[in-house]
Formats: sequence, C-alpha cells, structure tokens
Amino acid sequence: MTSPRPDKPRSCLVPNYHDGYLEKMENKSQKYKRYWAVLRGNELFFQVTNRDPMYIEKINLEDFMSVEDDEIYNNNLQHIMTLKMKSGDIKLKAETLEAQDQWKSFIHTVTKLEIPNQVLLPGQIRRLQEVLELETKRRRKLGSSPPPLPPLRSTTPELDQNDYDDVENDRLSCFHKVSRMEAETLLAKNKEFGNLLMRPSRDGNNLSITTRQAINNKAIVNHYRILCLDSGYIIDIGGGVLCNSRQQIIDHFIQQTKGMLKPLEIPEDYEMNLSIMVEDAESGELINQKLPTSPTLELQTLPQLGMAKEKPRAYLKIEPQAKPSRPIDLQGLKRDVNEELSRKLQQRRAAISE
Repeated sequence: MTSPRPDKPRSCLVPNYHDGYLEKMENKSQKYKRYWAVLRGNELFFQVTNRDPMYIEKINLEDFMSVEDDEIYNNNLQHIMTLKMKSGDIKLKAETLEAQDQWKSFIHTVTKLEIPNQVLLPGQIRRLQEVLELETKRRRKLGSSPPPLPPLRSTTPELDQNDYDDVENDRLSCFHKVSRMEAETLLAKNKEFGNLLMRPSRDGNNLSITTRQAINNKAIVNHYRILCLDSGYIIDIGGGVLCNSRQQIIDHFIQQTKGMLKPLEIPEDYEMNLSIMVEDAESGELINQKLPTSPTLELQTLPQLGMAKEKPRAYLKIEPQAKPSRPIDLQGLKRDVNEELSRKLQQRRAAISE
C-alpha cells in the first residue's frame, strides 16, 4: 500500500516505466559498458546494479528525435540500437532482440507520447497505454517544473552528516548511529523499550529500518532500505512508499503493523543526589560520596507544564563568602573570647552572691 502523493509537484516520485540491463558505448574508449538502465519519466538512468539506488549517468530524452536499429551489427546478433539526439547519437546494446524491441517501444512512447507503430502483443500494448497515461498525467501535473532526480552517486566514502538532516529538522529518539549487526544487538538487549529503530545504511547515503520480533522464543529480524531523495524518502518495499519526513516513515511502520512495531526509545538515567568522587586517606580507594543537602528554597510547581505536585524539588541556597581584607589574628581572637567569657562568669557569680 503506497502513501498518497503530496500536492507539490516536486515531491512526486518519478515513475519507473521500464528497466533492464543495457550496454552503452563510452565516448572516450568507444567500448560498451554494461549498466542496469531505468527509464524514469523521459530520462534514462544508468546504475551499477539493479539494487543500487544511485545513478552514475543519465540521458535526458527531451531532445530525442528517433531510435533506430543498427543493421550492420544486428546482422551479427548484437542487438544494437542508436538513439538519435539533437546533441548527437548514443549507441545502446540490448541482451536480446525482444529486449531491444521493448526498449525502443517504451522510449518512443514516453518521448513522443504515442504508441509506436511496431508489431506488439496485446499485453505489451496495454502496458504501453498505461505508461502513456501515466506520463501524460505526470507532465500535466509538473507543468514546467523539472522532475526530481534520484541522488547522484557519491564519489567519497565519508558519511556526510548533512545527508541525514531531515527536511523538517526533526530528530527521532529511535535513530541510532549503529551498524546492521549492532542494531540487532541493541534491539535484543532493549526489547522492553521497543522493537524498531532507524539507522544509517551501509552505503552511507541512505537510511535503514531494523525490526525485531520474538515469537515462540524465536527472534525474527528484518531490515528495510529507505532511499533518500531531494524530494523526501522512499521506503523500498512493494512499489515504493513515498514519505516527506523521517517521522512519517516511522508512522507508516506503526500504522501498517497496527502498533505491533514500536520505536526503540531507551530511557536515560539521571542521578537523584549530588555526589563526588573522593580518595580514601588510608586505602587510597576512590569512593563515591553523596553530599548532604539542606533545602532552603522550594520549587514552585508548574501545572501548565504538567509537573507533579506531590514532591517538589528543592534547591540548596549557597551564600557567598566574604573575602577578608586582612589576615585574621587567631591568637588575638582567642584571647578576646576568653576575656569575654571570664567577664560574663564574674558578672554571674556577683549576681548569685547578692
């Protein structure tokens, strides 16, 4: 079940009309290189494998004129076709003759917005009609706005933290910077706090969802890939689920499983008493010593913030000590105290004798 498309055209996922392996002649080496090709809208993307969400090259078919068979090579069963573009010719090689005809029909349909005049089976005609309707609606909806593209393949292995900044700048408590194995261990050790977490993917450019459920004392762990695009996120299951934020991704898993999956939210521990580490004078052992507190100021309750009124916290009032202006004469202070005590004692004895 896919999520509804947002109203903004730039958030629409460019549909995948056709895909398969193609060999493309490189301009420099004049040799064919094998790619996984994906026809999205009126653009042709080239990826390393069919599971790689990043493209390394694309061909914009807006200046497409025609696609023709290369008869010289096709006589040798090489299934080569030439894309006639305003900027020049592009040679592509298909795996089979059937694959070559399919590529030609799909490219013609999305560029010319018409069913090509080819010998096609009824099922192929219905599929091309569906593609024609989808592409026509897509162009009407987008208008002059350019369609969003899959992310360009990164050339650096380092993880860019900005790639994981959410469009709404929201931070999820169930997001953990852990690996695939660490995620499984984290869920196993904290099963009472949740069974779903979000983490960076192995390629460093996308996200992953890891879930763990224990059924009949048997743990079932699943991993789901989340593709990061400029226009949002795609949960890579089924036909793809488009989400606008990370929170929407988590909400989708919760809703679809009717609450059986819960985000992992590990509570943080806080100390309730002030303590310091001191060294024992005799043994030299470090001891965690709790400091006594003398509450003198009660904390006013804040009902508007939902704070409990049962046991308000108190703060210790610390008075600043005055800095002496000159050194204290301890001997003189002791003498003055003794004289004052002697004087009061004599006064008391005189009062008793009267």
